[in-house]
Amino acid sequence: MTEDQIRGKINELQSKASGDNPLAPFEEQELANLQQQLTDLTTGAAQQAEATAASLPTGITQDNLSRFVETDADGNPIVKVDATTNQQYYDIREDLAGGEITDRRLGLEGVNTGVTSAQLTTRADAREKGFQGDMRDDLASNFVTDDAGRRGLVDPFGFQTALGQQKDIIDDPAGTMPAGATYTPEMLDASAPGTTLRGDQFQLGQQQVVDAALAQAQNATQIAEKAAREYNATTAFNQVSQQNMQAEQINRDIRMIQAQQAEVEERSTVRGQLGMLMQDFQGDQVPAWASASVRKAEQIMAARGLGASTIAGRSVAQAVMEAALPIAQQDASTFAQFQQLNLNNRQQAELQNAANLLTVDIKNLDTRQQTAVLNTQNRVQALFTDQSEINTSRKINAASANQTQQFFAGLQQQVNLQNAAQRTAISQFNAGAQNAVAQFNAQTANQRDMFNVQNKVAIEQANAVWRRAVNTANTAAVNAKNQFDAVNVLNRSNTALNNYMMVYRDNADYNFQAGQNAEDRAYNTAIASLKAGSGAGKSPGFFDIAAPILGSMLSNWAGTAAGGTAVGNIVKKIPIIGDLLK
Repeated sequence: MTEDQIRGKINELQSKASGDNPLAPFEEQELANLQQQLTDLTTGAAQQAEATAASLPTGITQDNLSRFVETDADGNPIVKVDATTNQQYYDIREDLAGGEITDRRLGLEGVNTGVTSAQLTTRADAREKGFQGDMRDDLASNFVTDDAGRRGLVDPFGFQTALGQQKDIIDDPAGTMPAGATYTPEMLDASAPGTTLRGDQFQLGQQQVVDAALAQAQNATQIAEKAAREYNATTAFNQVSQQNMQAEQINRDIRMIQAQQAEVEERSTVRGQLGMLMQDFQGDQVPAWASASVRKAEQIMAARGLGASTIAGRSVAQAVMEAALPIAQQDASTFAQFQQLNLNNRQQAELQNAANLLTVDIKNLDTRQQTAVLNTQNRVQALFTDQSEINTSRKINAASANQTQQFFAGLQQQVNLQNAAQRTAISQFNAGAQNAVAQFNAQTANQRDMFNVQNKVAIEQANAVWRRAVNTANTAAVNAKNQFDAVNVLNRSNTALNNYMMVYRDNADYNFQAGQNAEDRAYNTAIASLKAGSGAGKSPGFFDIAAPILGSMLSNWAGTAAGGTAVGNIVKKIPIIGDLLK
């Protein structure tokens, strides 16, 4: 199937699928196959076109290929096949090959990689315009540039004519100078060895610096300070504090009242009474106080059918406990009353004993307080006395210490002043010595630098005079060279221009003489024709007269300005033609 057939089938299936009914599975498969065939076909054509375009040199396409390669009678490029690689190629036209093109095969990979469209286009243009020489790029380009030799600068073979050589000389007289027409002057080297002096050859050496001798100041010996004498005051507090008065105390040996007490027994508690009541059940005998409760519980359990069960046993025990609880509470209350009476008796006894002890303690406290007051008064008086003595001693010691420190501070100040005066004098002396030495060294360095600078200036001046003289000589030589070359270039350019103008003058004179000769021949021919017609008794027609004239002009001066001018002159010289044209 062709590409158009495949596209038509695809459009038919897609239009069917766009309706209400979807495509059948085999139709969907057919559509996918057609789309794949179309993709393969399109890709193959594109790849083939890309391969064909890639096989051609840069700028050469199928559009202009027919101008460059061998064609058949219909103008189609002849495709050839390489016997070794089986690759298609084209043969470059035989008349366009040669020179830089060494292989006529066009389109083969690795062959004629340097061939360009511009190169083949120039060669084709040259052949179409009448180029007759060997197909070399430079000759073909010269022929095309010269407008197929009409300017007269190159011949039909592409070689430069004498007129072209003169034109090159006119365009660039200096660039086409022959060998020996210019000269190069010998220049002097201003920096040649031994021609100049160096400033560092005549300089003073390293400066010797003088160091100043410095004096050292001697400090006075520092005076060692001595501590001031002190005295300590004698105090009496310790002796007074040891002389304490002892207060007389009342003997606390008092007969204590002992209350009768009763201990809380187990019988005074409900628990204890319950334990005592439970002892009545020894020997599997039910006491009288519990017989009614036990009997009632057994009857209830028997009525329920639980007479011999564990539940019945627990129910009987519960009934026994409920019967024993009131009895135990009554017994425990009786015993508690007895314990309360015992507690009251103990409390009354303790109150009486506490009152007795309080009276004794108050009396003893009063005695101790009076004794403590007396002792405190004695200690306070001793403290006041001791503090007075201590303050007095501190004042005396402080005054002595201040006087001692003032004395030694004055001595230290005198020593410091003496040392400062010594250091100041030594520093002044050392500064003067350093300044003098520095001034001496600076003067020496300045004198040395001034000598070196003056010496360098003198050397540079001598070198400058020498270089100036060398530059003057070199400039004169360059000017002479330029003058010589300019004269040669001008003479060459004038000669070439004269030759060029002479060629044009000769051509113009040749064309003028040719035109005049043609006009004379045409005039003579016309006169002869008129005479021949008159002799025969027949008047010639206009075309009989004009035919030989026009034929002569078209054959000799067709396409030239001189021929056009000659035609006009001939028409004016023939009265018959002039009358007919009027």
